[in-house]
Amino acid sequence: MASLNPFEGALGSRLAKHLLRRATFNISQQRIDQFAAYNVDQAISQLLAPSVKNLNQPIHYVNGGLTQPAPWINDDPDYGAVNENNSSGAQRLNNFLDGWWMDEARRDTSLRSKMTYFLFTNLTAPQKDNGKSSYYYDYLMLLEHFCLSNWKELIFQVSINPRMLEFLNNDLNTKGLVNENYARELLELYTIGVGKPLYIDDNGNVAFDGDPLNYSETIDIPEVARILTGWRFDKNDRPGMPLNGAENGNLPTGYALPDEHDFGAKQLSEYFDNYPIDAFDTTGKTDSEKKAQMESELRGLIDKILGQDETAKYICRKLYRFFVSRNITEEIEDDIIVPLAATFRTNYNLTEVITQLLKSKHFYDADDTDPTDEIIGGLIKSPLELLLQTITLLNFPVPDPITKGELHYKVFYDNTIIKKFLDISAQPIFGDVNTPPAGFPAHYSSPNFDKSWFNSSTIIPRYNICKIVFFKGNFDFNPGNFIKEVVPNPSDPEEIVNVLTDMMFPETPTIERKQYFIDTFLFDDGSLLQEGDEKYYYWNSLWSDYLSGKKSNTVHSILESLIEALIWSQEYQTT
Repeated sequence: MASLNPFEGALGSRLAKHLLRRATFNISQQRIDQFAAYNVDQAISQLLAPSVKNLNQPIHYVNGGLTQPAPWINDDPDYGAVNENNSSGAQRLNNFLDGWWMDEARRDTSLRSKMTYFLFTNLTAPQKDNGKSSYYYDYLMLLEHFCLSNWKELIFQVSINPRMLEFLNNDLNTKGLVNENYARELLELYTIGVGKPLYIDDNGNVAFDGDPLNYSETIDIPEVARILTGWRFDKNDRPGMPLNGAENGNLPTGYALPDEHDFGAKQLSEYFDNYPIDAFDTTGKTDSEKKAQMESELRGLIDKILGQDETAKYICRKLYRFFVSRNITEEIEDDIIVPLAATFRTNYNLTEVITQLLKSKHFYDADDTDPTDEIIGGLIKSPLELLLQTITLLNFPVPDPITKGELHYKVFYDNTIIKKFLDISAQPIFGDVNTPPAGFPAHYSSPNFDKSWFNSSTIIPRYNICKIVFFKGNFDFNPGNFIKEVVPNPSDPEEIVNVLTDMMFPETPTIERKQYFIDTFLFDDGSLLQEGDEKYYYWNSLWSDYLSGKKSNTVHSILESLIEALIWSQEYQTT
């Protein structure tokens, strides 16, 4: 029986790795050792603790009209006033914004970045090619602000967020010409979804219990669209836009335009208990009163949608597939999703629901007789996870964004990570012009879900990640220094492979599997051995010479080949 009861006892190395891989983009030998001694309460407490950012926004390097590094989004306490005179195009600034976010995510020791990205997969508003990066920054900061708090308030705030208004054309939604785009996605993708419940049966088919819809396409979508009429934002005057208040992140937001709103009577379908909104007589009403009515209608709608049992279940299924497993059986639906949704529905607090899930026996595959068959190692890493977790595992020397700004933003993140890896691995980090409101197939396409990350189109860049990123001469990765940092006795091939596989693989590999890596990369064919030589004489000699300043190229080449093979392995490609 699947169980949400808390896991008891210390996590140990195996479960610490599992938690860190699933909950963060930041995993290292030091963090594994730290979390191994924790119980689940201590571990989750650490992950909920605030993680200090390196930079609160991207800081542009000296370029164009800049004489010193400067922000181009908001005034900054450390780097001064906004200065857009950097001669970078809009698309490049979008990529620089992505690079800034990734750099903060790989440093982040908390749940913040993973939960922010989860919210992006739920409330997807892809980047606009050549669009204003400042508006996208505001959208990301909105998701981050609410990533561990009030999901209900987030639904209201994202509904009037400038990027979302623009993406789904709700900024064009008017009483005279109703646009249903956002209304449809609000129901189908962002809140209540489809299916009661949606799971995969024993034959691998999508199964619905009853009506596959949770709303009426002919009644609810048009009525919701009418409720949403009249919200706008200033496309060319971000500094002059209203702010949404300190409690909501103090971010630029859309505003109500009463002249464009339909104040007539509205009524939802029986799916929402025939929820009515009475007509509002605007005669003699002030502009403030009309705006208050528009906000009241939208908040009332959200309350009604979130009051349905299926809304919490729909979001909890998304959480489950993002953090735990693609497979939701009837048992998982009944024993995990339903009680998890009951927790979520009490106040829609994201901290409470993710805490319950990440503390559970089920998350650690400790609720049945076989603790190795379902959860751990059961998901395929997204390209983003593969990238950022490898950066932190290898302690890769990412160029500093301030002292080496051009190398950091333009060369490392823009030209290398984004264009040569993520874009061709089917995960432009926050989407592109081809990304639908549902996001990436791995987050919505059943029954494959995360298997979508690994196919004939994406396998080549995944397997070339070392050549594309880590072993390029521009970035000064030294495999010998890395091995000295993490392996107590690097002259012993068995210890090297033991340490690396324990750190990188979800489960401990067999002796035969470890020996394959030793024999292939760290042990010669025996032709150089003399009588009485140690078993690993060849590697022992190379390492000894390396420490004395000789044969560094040979040692680096061998270690790079070993690391690349470990990253290629099926074990490392899963999480």
